Amino acid sequence: MRSKYYRKDLFCSAYSEDGKLYQFAIRLKNTPSAIAKVASLLSSKGINILHGFHAACPSRKEAVWGFFADLRGLNGEIEGLIKEIEDLEPTLEIKFSGPIIDGLIVDELHFPIMVSDERSLVMKIKTVADSFNRLYERFGSGGSFILYEMGVAAGENKVESMNEKYDLDKLTVLRVILAERAAKGWGIPRIEKFDEGKTEVTITVQELFECLPLRGRYKEAKSQFFRGYVAGVLNRLFNKAVSVIEVECIAKGDQHCKFISQVRSEKVQLRHYNL
Repeated sequence: MRSKYYRKDLFCSAYSEDGKLYQFAIRLKNTPSAIAKVASLLSSKGINILHGFHAACPSRKEAVWGFFADLRGLNGEIEGLIKEIEDLEPTLEIKFSGPIIDGLIVDELHFPIMVSDERSLVMKIKTVADSFNRLYERFGSGGSFILYEMGVAAGENKVESMNEKYDLDKLTVLRVILAERAAKGWGIPRIEKFDEGKTEVTITVQELFECLPLRGRYKEAKSQFFRGYVAGVLNRLFNKAVSVIEVECIAKGDQHCKFISQVRSEKVQLRHYNL
């Protein structure tokens, strides 16, 4: 069955054994025809644009278009192509670089990575899973405590930054935060229940990054960081001490991870870290 989602590949590197790969970073006027004029020139010269990104904010007069391209079809030297791009009316500045080794091009022209105007980084799920597992191996239940509290801090900070930017009701804040988790590759969250009066929230997440590498390998739920993240978000949203329990988990064979919030009590605290 066809997924309703399209895979998102971040602009980072490309490899072609028989290609002639180059990277371009072009600063352009933020006008509707700017990219079209450059793309038209590249197309006329038989250049295949492989992978890239376009960054343009509505309030800014400039935009950036970064991309990898295969120049096998180019008849002439790249310096001549650069001169033609520079002479186009929308072009303000252009940079380019070649492959690091034969066939491998890596983005060396853009830094830092920004997501929603916040500096960010990218890590493989395997790297995160290996790091989390090391905590469990070395510290046992203490590792669970550390990851949970890391999540709580991250969730609380996220709500604070949202409140600084927007004036939104609690449900909308939660919806935006969870939508960003999907955009950033954490998983595909869905709010199943939101009762502000009772401080009861139920969230399901498909493909949760924290549990995905452990699919079907355990008898108990394994999310600590994301569970803490949800608790931190709800702490700030409701201004109450909230505990979050993971009642379903893909690590123990369930179809998704499911999190239920409760106002924290002594009884809930005994299960706070799934101990």
